[in-house]
Amino acid sequence: MLHLSQTIKAAAVLGVASLALAGCSLISSGDAKRDESGRPTETSVADAFKVKVGDCMAQPSSDEFQDVSIIPCEQSHDLEAFAAKNIVADSYPGQSEVQAQSEEYCGAEFATFVGIPYDESTLDMTYFYPSSQTWKQKDREIVCLIGGASGAAVTGTLKGAAK
Repeated sequence: MLHLSQTIKAAAVLGVASLALAGCSLISSGDAKRDESGRPTETSVADAFKVKVGDCMAQPSSDEFQDVSIIPCEQSHDLEAFAAKNIVADSYPGQSEVQAQSEEYCGAEFATFVGIPYDESTLDMTYFYPSSQTWKQKDREIVCLIGGASGAAVTGTLKGAAK
């Protein structure tokens, strides 16, 4: 399963929540239904480890999850994956360090993707990150996610939204 970071923006408080993957079961949901270019063609349940930059999805139902609903970005959705990278470390650096690296990376990538810094934006940000359990399964990936203001659903990409 993954862990999800819940993002909360309040007047004076800027919070970034995170989602962590939890251990996968032997039965995987597989990948979303995609066209030849890799774009999702219809709403489908997929293994959370199959999320790709550019994918849009429904908000996971809990902070720890294994599957996500991938939705074509042209349809109403909660989150969009906008950046990803692997953590470079020989052993699991601990949840606090993984979250710190995730927040730093996703915050920097947010400005590039949206066009303004996160702390000036009305949009929400969260991320998937490896847990100690998924690290043992070779999971090293941070996936940055963007969503509408105060959790509002969006249609289309938020790339260049500058809001």
